[in-house]
Amino acid sequence: MSPQAKREKLIVGIDYGTTYSGISFASSNAADFKDIVSWTKYPDSCQHTAEHNEKAPSTVAFADENVELLRDVWGYQVKPRLQSCAWTKLLLDESAQSSYDDPNIYHSTGAGLMRLPPGRTAEDVAAAYFKGLYTMFEEATASNFISAGAEELAVEFWLTVPASWSERAKLLTKRAALRAGFGARARDRTMLISEPEAAAHYALKSGIHRLQSFVQPQTGIMVCDCGGGTVDITTYEVTQTEPTVKLRETVVGAAGKCGSTYIDRNLHQLLAKRFGNAFTSLSMDSVGPGSTFMDLFEAIKKDFSGQQPTSRLPHMLYLRMPMLRQTPETDAYYDSRTSSVLLTHNDLQLLFDPVIASILKLIENQLSAAAKLSAPPVTTIVLVGGFGLSPCLRQSISQWCTKRGIRLTTPMSGGWSAIARGAVLRGLEGCIAHGHYDRATRRVWRDPFSHDDYLTGFLDWQISKKKELIFGQGKTIDRMSDVNLALQTIETTDGSGGSLQSWELYSCNLDEAPESKEGHHVELVGKVRFFLSQTIIAGLKGTVYKGETYFKVSLTLNVRLDDEMGHLIFRVLHNGKQLGKAEIELDE
Repeated sequence: MSPQAKREKLIVGIDYGTTYSGISFASSNAADFKDIVSWTKYPDSCQHTAEHNEKAPSTVAFADENVELLRDVWGYQVKPRLQSCAWTKLLLDESAQSSYDDPNIYHSTGAGLMRLPPGRTAEDVAAAYFKGLYTMFEEATASNFISAGAEELAVEFWLTVPASWSERAKLLTKRAALRAGFGARARDRTMLISEPEAAAHYALKSGIHRLQSFVQPQTGIMVCDCGGGTVDITTYEVTQTEPTVKLRETVVGAAGKCGSTYIDRNLHQLLAKRFGNAFTSLSMDSVGPGSTFMDLFEAIKKDFSGQQPTSRLPHMLYLRMPMLRQTPETDAYYDSRTSSVLLTHNDLQLLFDPVIASILKLIENQLSAAAKLSAPPVTTIVLVGGFGLSPCLRQSISQWCTKRGIRLTTPMSGGWSAIARGAVLRGLEGCIAHGHYDRATRRVWRDPFSHDDYLTGFLDWQISKKKELIFGQGKTIDRMSDVNLALQTIETTDGSGGSLQSWELYSCNLDEAPESKEGHHVELVGKVRFFLSQTIIAGLKGTVYKGETYFKVSLTLNVRLDDEMGHLIFRVLHNGKQLGKAEIELDE
């Protein structure tokens, strides 16, 4: 291995989005955040605009579903007439539902969106997309890092995920990336970082570079990540700005499935109401993501400012509807001479209004939560994400901020690539802390030692999301926390081989968690598995109950919150000594 390869490694940020995904990277020897590069040479992207070349559509088509294909394709390679999968990211965490969600979001599955091919899961589809991304990345590094010794160059991958996602959804996403090849080599690593955290790092670093007084320590900032599928909002305290940016999460992030695709669904709903079966009978290659019709609408949507137009002329979107019967009513919405759907300024405003209302409500509630927790007042809102570039959305949030004396800003490079760039910056610099977890079962059992009967399934929450405390200890959780939970296991085996043990881990995103595992928004993340050796059991005094010998083993479950991997890491301890690194087995 060359001396240079030993010193240098490649830091890669991966922003897997609902509608578009992107990669940014930098050498670990980068002298400045401006050395972070966004990848733009996606396969088959030449015919598209320069801005969109910073990302590729989050779409995949499988060869076994399309006779025209010789292999699976992804991104710009997916043509309108192919049977494809889009918006799959929303299916990785269906349990994460909120009052801010588009109420019709999951009805889209019937229209061919968020579809899963027979025999494939959301993780399988995501893994196929990541496979295309990784193959492109391998080819790119081989040609662009020859001097650094591409084959010997260690790579640190930072994969971004929504802050509001459950632990299970985060791990599913990471597992899909690992299946595709990311972090597969022994020298490589794959970590997770929340999307708002990544955006905050980049926005603050680029803002401070332009203006030293951009933000000051001990002030509050809110990151509003408005993407295609979700809007993710998190509030932080800036604890340090030099030499690196350091943040502390002060309010647990909130999210809603009210991104820009909400507007697309509103459009489909409007046209279904106006044209009935003539519109709803059209195939997805005519009106789905990537179709000519939706590409035309995307351009209109991106330009719409909400300001009074200069003329009364409607927007015209070419769309053939063979089953449409012309009537005076349909003539007001469809130009048969040019086969075009007609959309007025008022039509577009109706499509945008409910989406913007949901986003403003999210922001308002996050600000109220910060005030209740006596967090530093929010002085700056950072707007990122593809939808964050919308003139209409920006104008609405700007008006809201002006009334409250809050500054609205966007990263220097624009919000489009801020998350992937921020993930790279995180790899070069900084970190934060986050939680509601527990384990449980549901049955009546008798303790062989006390002979008391217990009904399991009632949750004894160990880490509070709302208070950021470890229950029973009064200890505040911060980014350096190492949480130790005192647990017991009762073992009946007295053979020579030891046994495989497990605790079930539950999570809940509510501020006030339910008492039982059947409660609303309680999710089984998976089982924390570990091996209990016979050596430990042999040193204990047992008790005989109904002809069987039982041993009570006092253990400590160590939960690391500051692990760079971006998700919880578990260890099981006995008398302060580690039994081994516990593995989490996800609930399928």
